[in-house]
Amino acid sequence: MTSPDRKVPSGAYVGSSAPNNVANLQSVTWAGVQQATVANLFASYQGVNTASQNMNGDNDTSAAAATAAAMGSSTAQSTGSAAQNTAAANTASIASLLPPPAPSTTPGNTFTDSFARTTLGPNYTSVKSGPVADLIISGNQVRLDPNGNTGTGSTIALNTSALQTDDQSVSLVMGAANNAANVATGIILRADPQLTTFAYAWIYSTVIYIGSGTRSGGSNTYNDWTSLATTVNTGDTVTFTAVGSNYQVLVNNSPVLGFSDAAGSVPIGSSRRAVGFGCSYSSGKFSFSVAGLTAADQQAAAPTGIGWSLFRGSTTGVARGAGSMTRLTGVFDTVRQAANVSIVNLGAGQVQVNRAGWYLISVAYNFSGLDYAMRTELWGAPSLGGSWGMLRAGAVGDGGSSDQDGNPVGNAYATSGSFVVYLSKGAVVAPGLSTQTSNSLVGPYTCFDGALLNWL
Repeated sequence: MTSPDRKVPSGAYVGSSAPNNVANLQSVTWAGVQQATVANLFASYQGVNTASQNMNGDNDTSAAAATAAAMGSSTAQSTGSAAQNTAAANTASIASLLPPPAPSTTPGNTFTDSFARTTLGPNYTSVKSGPVADLIISGNQVRLDPNGNTGTGSTIALNTSALQTDDQSVSLVMGAANNAANVATGIILRADPQLTTFAYAWIYSTVIYIGSGTRSGGSNTYNDWTSLATTVNTGDTVTFTAVGSNYQVLVNNSPVLGFSDAAGSVPIGSSRRAVGFGCSYSSGKFSFSVAGLTAADQQAAAPTGIGWSLFRGSTTGVARGAGSMTRLTGVFDTVRQAANVSIVNLGAGQVQVNRAGWYLISVAYNFSGLDYAMRTELWGAPSLGGSWGMLRAGAVGDGGSSDQDGNPVGNAYATSGSFVVYLSKGAVVAPGLSTQTSNSLVGPYTCFDGALLNWL
């Protein structure tokens, strides 16, 4: 016998104990081959089954992960929606806590004139009252022609570019003084083009008047509301403003005079928005020249905070009899500012607060004559129509020295006081006064101011 490769190994046919004896050769039978093949096949099937189990496990894991992702996405969507709804609710809540937005800018005109030319030109319409001269420009300043007709009266120049709103401001830069202590330079606003009605500020070097004017038959009539003794010099800027019913004069941006035209003696409307200036002549004397003009539609400042500022602009005295614990009547005539409060009675200074809290309130009185033993007071009522009572009282002023007969000599023209009080919502406050002398209250430093410090 040979080996499968047909080679006879050395020692194949020697003793059975030899390693290469044929008896020790591997025997190959079909049964052995079959058994080995089946075993290998089962092993293969087992590997396939294991792989299948692993694949099923992976599929289950993937499915579970996909399900968890879907659930997480749904939760995230719900959370996002809830957050969005919460944000919207918070936005509404926050908006209700914020102050209202500032009003939009008022449309209007603004124009200036430096008079850097030789004639007034077509941008102005001249309106004369009395047999006076024409306005001319000399050295970049406007004045009445000293070589023209010099009868007593005034010439007013209205700008042909009318403003667009009823709230207006006109400023003049004072030029050469000339004889301004005797005759006035004017600021005109809220006028119709024919100057039939208008508001004016007449400016002397020592006093300023404001009031309402009318024109008829070629002549102007002036109805003074109030006046103030003050000094105006060449180079000063004088501004006349009209906002609502309140009129105010400022010199170099400092308020000096005011009045509230509650009666509406100066008509307003789209046909009464002309503005301008005027120069006067009388008995050989000329008013200030005008070195510059600025006019603009005027928007009242947006109120901030909570409080008020009332004052008497008129220097014409309001009589106050002697007496103790007296509330005022007919004293204040101008609202400088009022934010989130109600002015119940301007003349009496009665103010109703719309929010409870602690308020700082100041009162100041100025008298036309010397006084003594004065006391500033603050009065209040819990509501409109409620009973009034004195909330605070200042110190009584020093009577000063005495004359030869032992009578007290007055030593003051003013008294004032500041108080911090808690006011409930709807409460009304007003200033009061005690004095032992009959006197008159005058402006412009008689005032009543209050501001909310904090609230609960």
